[in-house]
Amino acid sequence: MDVDRYARQIALPEVGPDGQARICAARVAVVGNDRTAETAALYLRASGVADLRSVATVTDWNELLSNVDLVVRTNFDDDAMLGVARRLGLPVIVVRAHRDAVDLLAFPRRPPAPDAPADVPSMAAAQTDDGPAAVLAGTLAAANALWLIVSSVEAATAAPPRPIRHVRVPLDGREPLVQEIPQP
Repeated sequence: MDVDRYARQIALPEVGPDGQARICAARVAVVGNDRTAETAALYLRASGVADLRSVATVTDWNELLSNVDLVVRTNFDDDAMLGVARRLGLPVIVVRAHRDAVDLLAFPRRPPAPDAPADVPSMAAAQTDDGPAAVLAGTLAAANALWLIVSSVEAATAAPPRPIRHVRVPLDGREPLVQEIPQP
């Protein structure tokens, strides 16, 4: 780890040397082919994630996700990734940039569920924005990913599942919406 390069992050009490070591050791997949994915990947690389796999499309989610610690996904037109991530117990961040808001869903780390269904019902593809909202969405996704890496909160098998967090940030100055959605 390059202490001089990451001195500002290491100085943050929330990160420190142990957190920066976790960032440098993290294996992250950023999936998407838009400005949101580019921005998320840029910030994750700059913060020290050395093993960053940035891919536009995926044909085999099992292969990609079996070698990562965290997934950042922009938009999504199918949800097969969520089923595979649940089987592996991986945390996932899904982010969408709309013209008037940014939506972020954070699925926490959880115990692997090998029997979880691989086919999760698809969500409708939403029209997304590739302008300033996309840059904000990528920045929020990277920040959330780094928090998950640094905190490295492991889901205890005896504890109830952690909720899925949904954050909607309106771009017109209204208050953000923050929801916690219980997991089934």
